[in-house]
Amino acid sequence: MAWQEVDALVPLDANHDRSVSEAELTAAKSKLSRLAEGALDIVSDGRMLSLKKPPEISHDSEDTTGIRFHLVYEFPPTRVLTVTSEIISELQQGHSQLVSIRSSNGVELGTAILERDKPSVDVPLFAIHEKPPVATKMNTIRQFIALGLEHIVTGWDHLAFLFGLLVIGGKLRDAVKIITSFTIAHSLTLALATLNIIRIPSSVVEPIIAASIIYVGFENIVRRSFEKRWMLTFAFGLIHGCGFASVLREMGIGENGSSVVTPLVCFNVGVELGQLAISAIMLPLIWKLKPAFPKRWIPATSVALIVLGSYFFVERVWPRQTEANQHAIYRN
Repeated sequence: MAWQEVDALVPLDANHDRSVSEAELTAAKSKLSRLAEGALDIVSDGRMLSLKKPPEISHDSEDTTGIRFHLVYEFPPTRVLTVTSEIISELQQGHSQLVSIRSSNGVELGTAILERDKPSVDVPLFAIHEKPPVATKMNTIRQFIALGLEHIVTGWDHLAFLFGLLVIGGKLRDAVKIITSFTIAHSLTLALATLNIIRIPSSVVEPIIAASIIYVGFENIVRRSFEKRWMLTFAFGLIHGCGFASVLREMGIGENGSSVVTPLVCFNVGVELGQLAISAIMLPLIWKLKPAFPKRWIPATSVALIVLGSYFFVERVWPRQTEANQHAIYRN
């Protein structure tokens, strides 16, 4: 998990420098170990499994902003494995956890997404020479499409950027070019970042996404021609794609041999469906409202975008310690 989420349960960043050193991690290991022991319940055919050894706590080998819990359980012959996340109710609203179950020789037996309102999953462990049941595959596809939809619909920064691009109005052809270039760009970097071909820290990506909203707001005010806006859209779309990828990376997609293709494609499909649906609502409203306020529409909406983007930027460059973090108490 990202250390910021763990920090809300077990204080880690003692010197408040927005990073967790090996010394800080070592100092918190006893508490982190107790947290890890109760993080999951794993049940084999109705019998709860026990840990075979104490949890191992370490920094993520590929991303030092992550904290890795390595838990080893006893594992008798099993027909149905039930995995329940006990820790998810303690994490921020909207946090998701990926469950990927594979045999010792790497065959994927099941994949699911756990959320606060659905913290448990039953996974039938079919024989390793069999193919995964069609229902299991379809459930995985539905979950990742839904995750992509949820991310774009609740991603206020991405929506604000999209609104800023479309708010100038114009012809449907221009809007299609803008949406298409944004889609191609963020799909490209979403794939590259998820596959770890490129890796830009979220501490860099998130402020740039906020800055893109500010930039578009200013450009709406000072420019008069927007025929080549699709080029700007493509450039910033590359950065937004890295932001989308952080969702999949934080869930552990692609780690330890887990499948990448299905989650990546389905998540992107969900993002695109959400984006198209929102654009289909935005554009008619813009076309209807802009003529009613011909002189004030663009300045007013652009100033609002600049204010919103500035808020996001300040929050991401100088993040506030929330009251929950300041007063977090680890429950023994």
